[in-house]
Amino acid sequence: MSALVLALALSADPRAELKMLEARQRAEETAAQLIARQERSVLDTLGESEEALALAEGEWRQVEQERAAAEAALGSAREAERRADEALSARLSALRPRLVARARMGKAGVLPVLLSAGTLSDLVKRRYLFDRILSRDAALVAAARQARAEREAARAAQETVTANLAALAIEAEERKASAEARREERRTLLSALRTARSFHERAASEISAQAGKLGELVSALPPRSGGTPASHFAERRGRLPRPADGAITVGFGRVVNPKFNTVTVQNGIDIAAPAGAPVRAVAPGRVVHAGWFRGYGNLVIVDHGAGYHTLVAHLGTMRTAMGEDVEGGDVLGTVGDSGSLKGPYLYFEVRERGRPVDPRPWLAPQGTGGL
Repeated sequence: MSALVLALALSADPRAELKMLEARQRAEETAAQLIARQERSVLDTLGESEEALALAEGEWRQVEQERAAAEAALGSAREAERRADEALSARLSALRPRLVARARMGKAGVLPVLLSAGTLSDLVKRRYLFDRILSRDAALVAAARQARAEREAARAAQETVTANLAALAIEAEERKASAEARREERRTLLSALRTARSFHERAASEISAQAGKLGELVSALPPRSGGTPASHFAERRGRLPRPADGAITVGFGRVVNPKFNTVTVQNGIDIAAPAGAPVRAVAPGRVVHAGWFRGYGNLVIVDHGAGYHTLVAHLGTMRTAMGEDVEGGDVLGTVGDSGSLKGPYLYFEVRERGRPVDPRPWLAPQGTGGL
């Protein structure tokens, strides 16, 4: 308890620190429950953690957007108040000499001036001119009052926007702390999964089963109709660009885990690429799947015609939709770690009539850029 009190005292934001500690405790409890309940799916547990993180980050982004809009509105409100101040100053500047003149005329007002007229015509003329002057003075007074009202309204609007911005700033910090807590929870959970051999073996088994289901999905996709340029995919063998820049870290086929000495079979390759890096279509085609797939996270499948498909998985974000036609080089999404037990990287497959083939012979030598 003393350590917790000290941590809260030293933190710049005690609420955020408390959320982090609570998240770490929840993660440890989750890991303990996972160990106690061996029958539970590792991938489902990871999916739940990722869903909670995505929800928290979405709420944070939403509040940040509202805060950005409020900041823009505050700038507009300040500009409106500035213009209102200038308008009021201009009105008062125009009215001031008239008020001074009226004060100099004293209580008698215009009567002495009218009575000093030598002729009736002169009297009528003086009366007309004074009416014009009075109308002008009245208009100046009305304009000054209107300018003052507009200034007060602008000032009130700015105060409202300022208060709203302050509230959004507090909410944004709370949402950010929540997202960070969820991220810490997921990180702790992943650490437990990666260091326990039993969980690694179960995850490998589940991913193998999901690979079979993915194969069934690809085989069930309807063939693409029409003789489009995308149907010449086979001619691009050895000339395809990499979907993301990076080295191939895990190859196609039989893979031995160096830590646990377990054997798995990969239907594609792993490409080391930083989180957020663009993932591009390797050739023209049509997107036939863009969504979550258990064990593969955010998955995009492109049909290139003549029975050829390419798949990119574990995307951080997807920037395409099912049914969309894409050209080679179009961005499909970004590198991420959705559904991944390894961290951020890109998983890439090439399938010929539903059968996975080694992507490496299809790729152009690194540095040539492909065709």
